[in-house]
Amino acid sequence: MRGKHFAALKLLLLPALFFGAGIAAAEDAPAPAPDRPAAVLVFDASKSMGDKLGETAKLDVALGALTQAIPSQAKQFSLGLVAFGHRKDSNCADSEILAKTGELNGGSFAKLLGGIKATGQAPIAAAIGDAASLASEGKPLDVVLIADGEDSCDADLCETAEALKQKTNGLRIHVVGLGDKPADLEPLACMAKVTGGKFITADNEADFETGLGAVFAAMSAPPTPAAPIAEAEAPPAPPGPGHVGTQTLGETAVLKSGAPKPDAPQAQAQRTVPVSPAPPKTQPLRPVPVSFNALITEGGAKLQSGLIWRVYNAKAKSDGGFELISTHREPTPTAALLPGEYLVNAAYGLSNLTRKIKVEGGKSLEETFVLNTGGLAMRALLATGEECPKGTVRFDIMSDEQDQFGNRETILADAQPHRVIRLNAGAYHLRSLYGDANASVGVDVTVEPGRITEATIKHTGAKITFRLVQSLGGEALANTKWTILTSAGDTVKSNVGALPTHILAAGSYAVVADHDGQSYSRKFSIEPGNDKQIEVAVEDGPTSPEALKALLDPPEAPPPGTGGLAGEGPGGAVGFDGFTRAPADPNAPLLNPGALFRPSTP
Repeated sequence: MRGKHFAALKLLLLPALFFGAGIAAAEDAPAPAPDRPAAVLVFDASKSMGDKLGETAKLDVALGALTQAIPSQAKQFSLGLVAFGHRKDSNCADSEILAKTGELNGGSFAKLLGGIKATGQAPIAAAIGDAASLASEGKPLDVVLIADGEDSCDADLCETAEALKQKTNGLRIHVVGLGDKPADLEPLACMAKVTGGKFITADNEADFETGLGAVFAAMSAPPTPAAPIAEAEAPPAPPGPGHVGTQTLGETAVLKSGAPKPDAPQAQAQRTVPVSPAPPKTQPLRPVPVSFNALITEGGAKLQSGLIWRVYNAKAKSDGGFELISTHREPTPTAALLPGEYLVNAAYGLSNLTRKIKVEGGKSLEETFVLNTGGLAMRALLATGEECPKGTVRFDIMSDEQDQFGNRETILADAQPHRVIRLNAGAYHLRSLYGDANASVGVDVTVEPGRITEATIKHTGAKITFRLVQSLGGEALANTKWTILTSAGDTVKSNVGALPTHILAAGSYAVVADHDGQSYSRKFSIEPGNDKQIEVAVEDGPTSPEALKALLDPPEAPPPGTGGLAGEGPGGAVGFDGFTRAPADPNAPLLNPGALFRPSTP
């Protein structure tokens, strides 16, 4: 029997659609056909599937039969694919939607499962939940489970099937059990029983192919009410080699290897045999279906895409963190959780909300999260009113609040202009840098729930090119080290080259050019948007050590209004060339919160 490596895990998970996690559709996929019934294959790739069945591993037996069957069945059904146990050694959330309904055919199946290996746990309940999430509203869905044993994550498969059947109209779960130990496969029978599906067991490759064909044949029939499993006065003798057990609508039948397929007249001779009940669970608590949905604003429509849900254990670990139970990328997932308290986080872009929920036994829950999400779109203009060249501007979105040192928390660094960024409604600080030096503008914005705030920042920086020449107008000298300084002696940029170019904020500066062991300097000022070239002439002579020290380490100016220096007054401390060191006020952003926020906006 499949070993339960996680017997201590006291919960049942039904992860929903794992958005963007390996979904692939082959180029030769059939065109969408609304009249084709939907079906999802759920493939067991847990470690035990690597065990041999005769001379061949169970995984290879199943892959071989499916490779032959899927090309023709994809023409009859709109097929999808879910795999479990294929990525990690020990993970009870290891279930992945590999193809949505209509995306699976012979070509895509080979690409998706060509290199799969039998790896880890068997979270069957989670995988069945993922498969059920692919059902279209109001349309029936057949789920075909291919597995070699029961759920190894302590989940109640019968209760899982019942909960999914109630949520999804027309859901049928069919089981093709692969193994030579009937006791390992019997716990899977109840899923077929409660949903009106077909239950088949096979202990060799030929019988597996026959049983798989019987399931596809049964899927063509409309759903009918499930019947109870027939009971016998005494259990039958264990089936010998070549056994294929089938259960249709609550009945279990046995076909000998090589017998006609179920659609032949001989199939009427199937005999009814009992199925032993699954071993009783030691877990005293039953999982409860919990559904989640999210709204942008109070009273708004439910979000239909872009959500990521994370469920945590509400009890903190010894390190202060919280154990992640599961992650769901479906907009309205359902998780079956044991009674207790959980922390649930709903994330929509950078907007998110975390709430504590309490799950009580026997009471299904539907939790609605109101995210109060807004959108922020940013653009940057030059002083001339033109758009800043692409790649020259970056935006950082920061918190409105500052710590005691004036620092802010960065929420998103290097945000791209013209893209709508989803944020929690509230106040934020934007920092925009034009170029690679100090042409930076900071503004405050307010993001409103359900609306897009458009912030336009106008930059006043100018593009400055530096040249060291023998005399004004001469050729630029190579191998020159440049240091650009503010009037306070702070280094703005350092560079080496003949013609360095930087974008600088308006204000007063000095530049020092080091060449052949000598230092040459010049003071200059920048006006908003006025690009220009700064030449430093060697013929003017090198800068004296005293003058160089005054540039690199100027004396600290007294507070404004205290007097003592010519030109100093209430307006502020004066720099070395008469310009105030107080930065010019940046242009305020132009805000337009009038656009309605759409959930589909990237």
